[in-house]
Order: sequence, then C-alpha cells, then structure tokens
Amino acid sequence: MEKVLKKPLIIAGFAGVGKTTLAKKYENVIDLESSLFKWDNTGLENIPIEQRKGTKRKENPKWPYNYIDEIKKQSRNYDIILVWIAPRALELYDENKIEYILCYPEKSAIGLYEKRYRERGNNEDYIEKVVSTYDERFEEFKQKNVPQIILQGEETLEDYLIRNEYILVERR
Repeated sequence: MEKVLKKPLIIAGFAGVGKTTLAKKYENVIDLESSLFKWDNTGLENIPIEQRKGTKRKENPKWPYNYIDEIKKQSRNYDIILVWIAPRALELYDENKIEYILCYPEKSAIGLYEKRYRERGNNEDYIEKVVSTYDERFEEFKQKNVPQIILQGEETLEDYLIRNEYILVERR
C-alpha cells in the first residue's frame, strides 16, 4: 500500500543522494538547492549549479532566513521537499521546528559518491571538502535524534522511496 502523506516529507539529503534527479522526475517533489539562497549568484546564471559549488561568492544578506521561509512556503505546494544537510542547516530546522529526515550514504559508499561528484561536474575543492569530512559528518548524523535513511552502496533516495511505497507523481 502506498504511503499517503498528511504533511510534507522534508528530507535533508547528503550531496549525491539523488535530490536533483528526483525533483526533475517527479512533480510532487522539489529540491531546494541551498546555494541559490545562500549566495549572490549575479553573473553566474549561465554556469550550471553543480559547477558553482565550492567557488568563492558573496553571501546573500537574507541568508539563512530566506531559505527557512522558502521551506515553509513550499510545504504547502509539495509532498516531498529536499533540503540542505549541513550542521548549521540542521540547527536552523530544529530552531524553526521544521521536522526532517536525514538521508546520507553508508560509510563504505563514499568512494562511489566521489565518482558521482566528478561525473556531475563538481570542482575538486568541493569534492575534497565533502569527502574528507565525511567520517566526521557521518558520526554527527548518527547522533541526531531524528528519523534517518542510510543509503546502501549504489542505492539512491529514489530507490528508497519507491521501495518504501511513497507516492511519487511522474512528470508528464
């Protein structure tokens, strides 16, 4: 039986779990890419988002409350909202009483994720930062007292949601 959601499912997903792909494929899912809210992207509009990550930019003065406001706004429009997973973001969700689920890969899969980052065009500084801090982040995630999805091997968030019978409405 498919799971019917009474309120939106907010998933704080680690880099590379498939947030962007999921949101492109299903109309009841949105990926709130944090860098569009955190940084002033003036002059970078023609550079793909993944290639912008890790580059030096000026911070948006409305950050992070513009992001929190957008999560709340989109909660009325989508069944599944995919959000940023950084420690500061998790603190903000807690402070603003935004219930979320953590989604991240098992430790042994980080090499696969490193490959995904290269394939999608992330720069080396970004890749190095994400990969080199993963063990510490993994331990921090495990300590959080919130629901968690730990993806195994090549498993993506989409695989998990389908296997657990969440309703995903394909785009036409």
